[in-house]
Amino acid sequence: MKRILLLTDFSENALLAAKQVALCAEAWKTEQVIVYHTYNSVTIVNNEPIVVVNDEVKEAKEKEFNAWLEQIAPLFPPQVTLSHKMEDVDLPIGVNELCESEAIDLVALGITGQTGFAKILVGSNAITLMDICNKPMLIVSHKVNPAVPKHVLATTDLKEVDRKLALFNLDQVLDTFSAQLYVLNVAKKEGSAADLAQELKHLHERLDKYKPIYDYISHDDITTGIAAYAKEKQIDLILSFHKKQGLLASLFKTSISKKIAWNGAANLLVIPMDKS
Repeated sequence: MKRILLLTDFSENALLAAKQVALCAEAWKTEQVIVYHTYNSVTIVNNEPIVVVNDEVKEAKEKEFNAWLEQIAPLFPPQVTLSHKMEDVDLPIGVNELCESEAIDLVALGITGQTGFAKILVGSNAITLMDICNKPMLIVSHKVNPAVPKHVLATTDLKEVDRKLALFNLDQVLDTFSAQLYVLNVAKKEGSAADLAQELKHLHERLDKYKPIYDYISHDDITTGIAAYAKEKQIDLILSFHKKQGLLASLFKTSISKKIAWNGAANLLVIPMDKS
């Protein structure tokens, strides 16, 4: 995690994300954190472009950004270079372009569990980014006090185990923080016994070196079951392998990763399974 992109809207949730990244930066040997804010100066109303961010508003945003940077700068260890960027662009587009141009290893942001219109405004960025961002995303919950993770939960449905675990070096979380790994089987009883046996074999081959605690739950609502388990075991971080959905599919189906993010039982590390 040498280079981290920290997203901000100057909110309390963004501040929590900054604190979480700062706490992990030394162990991760992070070299640079780029703090990133986007806005849209023009919106479309009745098929007509309307300027919503003029020069005066932009100047006010820049002042707010600089004040926020002064607030978070003391949180980071000396070896971290803190830089910043503000752009007039849609956030998902800006994030992916910056991830590519700056060789970003991790995108970090806060999320809230608000409801109604506030939920749409505050939370949709994190949810949208899951289906667009090509880099791992650390989604910091508003319900969790920032801390170095010591109890990490990986859930498995016993599908594509070998492929998923090859996507991310778990040493970056488990060895780095000397964290205890919990592996929670949430698989439904489907598929052949031979297929399940092969997936279990891959699971143990990949994870046994971390001396994990294996467990199983059977719950009608998987998200609720995971959240309850996370609370019981005092989980700091949940690992989630996310298969991206197209826009149409995402309107009709909410992934487990997204539900866990909204629930906010623990911080969530989202690992993308495919490219956009």
